[in-house]
Amino acid sequence: MFKDVRDFHQKFGLLCHDTPWHLSRRKLSERIEFLSEELNEFIEACKTQDLAEQADALVDLVYVALGTAVMLGLPWDELWADVQRANMAKVRGVGKRGHAVDCVKPLGWRPPMTNHILAQAGYQLELWGEENYHDDM
Repeated sequence: MFKDVRDFHQKFGLLCHDTPWHLSRRKLSERIEFLSEELNEFIEACKTQDLAEQADALVDLVYVALGTAVMLGLPWDELWADVQRANMAKVRGVGKRGHAVDCVKPLGWRPPMTNHILAQAGYQLELWGEENYHDDM
């Protein structure tokens, strides 16, 4: 799926980075608005129990989220695998949300190693100060 969305960005000349990259506040705001729009479509479809609209909204939400990851130059496969590892190490129980059935972090649970993965992909946090935010498309 990530490659499909990356191909879409390349075809239409949308932002597409190969290494982790910060987006301008304007671009991030646009992405938040886009994601919110898709989430609101899902919420409305849930109110009417319209499964086709729910499915469409969920696919669109994932597509926009992956597009944002493409723009950010995230090493998606590595990040996904690490979050999957961390999630699969959880156990059933009552979590902080208070739901009777939840997945919780057991003793010794290791969180995702996001910073390490980003660093391996070439991200250098110290290079990204306020003056380095870009005025991108």
